[in-house]
Amino acid sequence: MVSHPYSIYVWHAAHGVRGQPSWYEALQAYSEDDALYTANLIHMDCKAVIKVVRYGLNFACFPDEHTVELCECQLAQQKQTYERNTDNFEPEITFTDKPDFSID
Repeated sequence: MVSHPYSIYVWHAAHGVRGQPSWYEALQAYSEDDALYTANLIHMDCKAVIKVVRYGLNFACFPDEHTVELCECQLAQQKQTYERNTDNFEPEITFTDKPDFSID
């Protein structure tokens, strides 16, 4: 059984050239009221994009659902770009079956 079914995630945008955007789990809550109250306080204080998740599904979104979807699309695009760049990587050095280590 899960002790704290609600998780509050805060969006962290990419910082710098190599920074990657991500969701950061700020805290977990036991009840729905605690989760919504805390997420609303965090959003009002710092205007951050926040999502409240219960069992892997978005339960509430601050400031709205559209903004959270835009953040998740940005994260998916960044992930696709990273996978595309790393999948096609081939080492520049090729090895032969029989290396020749003789000294002439």
